[in-house]
Amino acid sequence: MTSIANHRSANAALAQEDPEWAAFYAKHSAAVPVLEGTAAEMRARSAALKAKAKAAGTGVPVIEGVTVKDVQVPTTDGAEITVRVYTPIDGTGPRPGLLFMHGGGWTLGDLDGEDSACRSVCVGANVVVVSVDYRLAPEHPFPTGLNDSWNSFLWMREYAGELGINKDALSIGGSSAGANFTAVLAHRARDHGIKLLGQLLRIPCVCHLDAYPPELNLYSMEDLKDAPLLSRRSVELFLQYYAADPTNTDMSPLLNKNFAGLAPAYIQIAGADPLRDEGLAYADKLKHAGVTTKVDIYPGLPHAFGFFTNLSATVKYAADLVDAMKSINSGTLHY
Repeated sequence: MTSIANHRSANAALAQEDPEWAAFYAKHSAAVPVLEGTAAEMRARSAALKAKAKAAGTGVPVIEGVTVKDVQVPTTDGAEITVRVYTPIDGTGPRPGLLFMHGGGWTLGDLDGEDSACRSVCVGANVVVVSVDYRLAPEHPFPTGLNDSWNSFLWMREYAGELGINKDALSIGGSSAGANFTAVLAHRARDHGIKLLGQLLRIPCVCHLDAYPPELNLYSMEDLKDAPLLSRRSVELFLQYYAADPTNTDMSPLLNKNFAGLAPAYIQIAGADPLRDEGLAYADKLKHAGVTTKVDIYPGLPHAFGFFTNLSATVKYAADLVDAMKSINSGTLHY
């Protein structure tokens, strides 16, 4: 059982270990990847665990009721990236659209890793989801992945009609590093005069470690420095590979001075995640600026717990996202 006796954060009680997670981790710790080492080593380790889960039949079940199509999208630097478009089979459009960006510390991850979440939101909330296979660091450091995501958003907006999307009902969302992109792009969209229906941030990273504002008392990074799945060392490596200026608000959206006029926000935070306190601080900044912001917290669970499908919290985590997407689309999201 994780001790929180020496934790400095005012949110320390949120890290008290979830009993179901504790039992799972005690039995299956070998299935929990260690996100340390070179980018190649982390990618190989993650791929091996995915292959093992698939062979054992313990992977994520495929959600039906959706058509899936991969499309090549040109980038502003002359390359091409793939986006995966999920469209509900039932009913007709145009529907709301959601741009979704996967997690993985800007270094790991792909379209398949977030396939279940995209399918779930597509079918459950009746939206067209465009998932972005942005280019990864360290081969493509800051701001390549961010710009790929923004470019994909502009592409989705331009071709909304062909995609069966209502151009005036667009949202953006993502997990972890993808939530970092989401927060940045919400500011960028506002500054370009583009109105979003909402933004969905799952277990977000919103500030570089080296730029933590001391007055915000973001202690969870140190309190939970040895957490499973994502440790402080993991964060340090990912930031090293991404190679962004710590104080650039395109890296650290928490440092923005103006949060007014941003799209309604839904934020999911894991209680035993080193990123917990910065996510909570970001939610506070949004609320203080008058932005409708709903936060769901999953006490005692680590970063990216949602990949472990046999946890009851994972079921709730997925259902909460669908419910939030529905609320955003209907304009009924509330604090």
